[in-house]
Amino acid sequence: MLAKTKAGLVALLAVPALTVGFAGQAQADGYCGAGRVCMWEDGNYEGSRYVDVTAGGPYDIDGWNGDNEISSVDNASGLYIVMYDNDNLTGFMGCVQPHQRIPELWRNDEMESFIARDFC
Repeated sequence: MLAKTKAGLVALLAVPALTVGFAGQAQADGYCGAGRVCMWEDGNYEGSRYVDVTAGGPYDIDGWNGDNEISSVDNASGLYIVMYDNDNLTGFMGCVQPHQRIPELWRNDEMESFIARDFC
C-alpha cells in the first residue's frame, strides 16, 4: 500500500502545470469528461494530458509544456474546437467536430491555441 501511495505521489508531482488548467473530473486515461476538451502530448491519448478544460476559451497553450506538443484530442463537448498554429487564435489549423476523438492529429505538434464555438 505504501509503495502505491509513493508511486501515486511521484506521478502527481511529475505532472507539469498548464496555463489553461487541469480542474476536470477524473476520467479513465484517454477519455475526457462530458463538456470538456482534452489534449495529449502523444498519439492515441497517451503521454501527458496537457489540456483538460471546459469547452470555451479562447485558450493559449503556454509554457514549456503543451505548446506545439499536442498529438491527440478528445472533444467531449457539443461545440467545434477551432485550432490554431499560433497564440491568440492566429494561423488557422483546422477543426475538431463535437464529440469527436482524434488519436493522431493530421498536423502533429503544431497547435498553440484553440477556442470552442458552435461553428467551424
